[in-house]
Amino acid sequence: MHPDLSAHLHTDECNELITQLKQCHKEHNVLKFFGTCNDVDRLMRDCLKKEYQVKRERSKAHAAEMRQRLKEGPKVQP
Repeated sequence: MHPDLSAHLHTDECNELITQLKQCHKEHNVLKFFGTCNDVDRLMRDCLKKEYQVKRERSKAHAAEMRQRLKEGPKVQP
């Protein structure tokens, strides 16, 4: 299962692959069960995985920054 495929959640590259997959499923509504759309699906999942990894790294960096700010303590105001 893949995450929500709403366009506002993904990059243009992934949105293009999502559109291709939906189009393939529309055109091959029975053959999709026999692997006709698997290549596009695999590319889309790879793209979504890259997006997830980028978001995860960004979140990890933000968490490290927040931990550092907490270690330093509150800012002293004059």
